[in-house]
Amino acid sequence: MSSIKATAILVGAIPLLVATAISTNVFAQEPKAPAKDYNQRALEIYEFRKAAASGAERGQEIFYYKCWFCHNEFVQGIPQLKGLYQNSKLLSGESVNDDTVKEKIRNGGAGMAAYKYTLSDADLNDLVSYLREKCCWNSDTPPLNPRYRMR
Repeated sequence: MSSIKATAILVGAIPLLVATAISTNVFAQEPKAPAKDYNQRALEIYEFRKAAASGAERGQEIFYYKCWFCHNEFVQGIPQLKGLYQNSKLLSGESVNDDTVKEKIRNGGAGMAAYKYTLSDADLNDLVSYLREKCCWNSDTPPLNPRYRMR
């Protein structure tokens, strides 16, 4: 008989526990992402921020990891990106500006990967600023490592 009373007490307590949990928002809490620690080298590598936080220097790093493998002087049949803004033939006769270059990178093309899900708008802005201002280096003299201090 005592087990029946204990079960009845527990069953009666369940709505009270649920009401308490809902009123204190135990179930409604969203998990929070941990704060980013930019002192961690791995985060800088993951977000392409080893060379710089933004701008053409960061774009150079993105170019190295995403574009250089195909668009270098050793690969035959793939256009070089040096002088991209002066050469309208590279984008099928379209006028070359920042928007057309971004669209080509986002959507890809015949023989070119699309990066619309890989690169964010900030990544594209930095990459395009590098292509417009500084592109491209000679593979015999790659860019210097900004963290290496010569003695």
